[in-house]
Amino acid sequence: MANKSVFQDFDANALTFFDLGGDSIYGVPAGSTFEEVLCTQDQTTYEKIKDILIKPTLDSTTFKTKKKAFILPRASVSQDRLKAALKEHGITVTNDYELADLVVGHNDITTDTLQNSDNIPSTLMMAKLWNYEITEGSSTSGNAMEARINAYSRPVIITSKTLEGVRYYDLDISENLYDSWMITGMALNLAHLIETTDLAVIDTETVLHSSANLITLDEQLLSDLKSQLRKSGWSEDKTLAGKIIPTINYKKNLHLLWQLSQDCSNITYDFNREKDLQFWLKESKFDFFSRKSAQEMILYLEREEKLSKTYFRYLEPIVRKEISIHNRDLYTFRVAVKKEYQKYLKND
Repeated sequence: MANKSVFQDFDANALTFFDLGGDSIYGVPAGSTFEEVLCTQDQTTYEKIKDILIKPTLDSTTFKTKKKAFILPRASVSQDRLKAALKEHGITVTNDYELADLVVGHNDITTDTLQNSDNIPSTLMMAKLWNYEITEGSSTSGNAMEARINAYSRPVIITSKTLEGVRYYDLDISENLYDSWMITGMALNLAHLIETTDLAVIDTETVLHSSANLITLDEQLLSDLKSQLRKSGWSEDKTLAGKIIPTINYKKNLHLLWQLSQDCSNITYDFNREKDLQFWLKESKFDFFSRKSAQEMILYLEREEKLSKTYFRYLEPIVRKEISIHNRDLYTFRVAVKKEYQKYLKND
C-alpha cells in the first residue's frame, strides 16, 4: 500500500527500469525527520519520467471507462472540484496510487529551478537543483539538527530548513550539486507503474471539460458578472461571481470572454487566493485577452483559425469606433471593411 506522500521508498525494479540504480540518494528535511530523494545527472531520463506522469494516454471519452483515480500532488485545481468532475463519470478518488487505474496529471508536479539552498517543498515530485551542497553532519553535534544529520543513514542536502538552528560553517561539506535533477520515490515508482501496467493518465483540463456542469458565457451572464464584480468592497455577490467563473466553458464565446477581461480585469488580483479561479484565469488566457484591443483580438482569432461571423460582428463595431481620422476640415473619408473580411458580414 502506497501513501500519498511524495517521499516513498524507491522500488528496486523501477530503479533498474530507468537505469538509475547507480545514482545517489540523499536525505532532505521534512518535518522532524529526513526523507529520501534521488539526484541524477541524467536529464534525459528525468524528462522522460516527467512526460510519463503528465502526458495523457487517454482522451475525453476513453478515460470515462476508469473506476479509481489518483490525483498527482500540487494540482492547480482543488481536489473537491476534480472529485466532483470525476464523480460524474462514476470515478472515485484514492490516495493510494497502487489502487488506481487512472492518474490525473498536470504540469505542476515540478517547478522552476530550485537554487542556492532554497527549501525543497514537501509536495514537489521532481525539480532541477542548482548550486546545492551535501553534508554528512559535523564532528561537534552541537545541537539537535546536527545530531539528527549525524545519526541519519545518508548524506543530507543542505537547504534553508537544514540550517534552522545550525551554523553553516559548522557543517562538513562532502559534495556539491551544481546541476542535478531531483526525483522522488513517488515520481519514479508511479512512472514505472504507468509504463509497465494498464495504469492510464489523463490531464486535469480534460477532466474538467468533460463535466456536464460547465456553463456557457452569454450576454446575460456577462452582464450579471460585470454587475457583481464591479461592486465596491467585498460582498456576497462578488463571492458568488468567484464561484461561477471557474464553471464557465472558456472554449466557447471567446468574444464575450474578451469583453469580460476588458471590463473586469481586476479579478486576477481580487481572487488571487482562489485556486480554482486562478486555474481558470490561466487556462482561459484571461490576462492575455485583457491586454488586447478589439482589432488585436480579431487578428488573434484569425491566426488561431477561430474567427467566426459571431466573433467578427461583435468585435468589428468596437474597432470601428476606435478609428481616428484627422484633417476633417479639408477631406472626407470613407471607411469600409477589407474584402477578405467581408465574408464575416454576409448572412448565411
